[in-house]
Amino acid sequence: MKRFSSVLLAGLLVAGIASGCSSNKEALKLDKKHQPLPDYVINTSDKIQETYIMASKYPEVLASVACYCGCGVSDGHKSNLDCYVKKMGPGNSVEEWDPMGIS
Repeated sequence: MKRFSSVLLAGLLVAGIASGCSSNKEALKLDKKHQPLPDYVINTSDKIQETYIMASKYPEVLASVACYCGCGVSDGHKSNLDCYVKKMGPGNSVEEWDPMGIS
């Protein structure tokens, strides 16, 4: 009985860890209030697409991170958000994307 309990506990632990590590595709969908991702993002890797989607979900986080892309002078980038979003609208909706984040 003790061995069965140990095996059961180990199985539950593995299942819990595996479910915590699985990707949550639902959380990475672009909200309908944003402009669709442009072709230059769609034609890149899944990780870059996920990064753009995360920029749309958490703009305040990216806005709090300084931009080091080197475009501060030429493009006026003030924060990391500027590398992904060119124009924000009401309710933090993305009205225009920026291509800097793909490189």
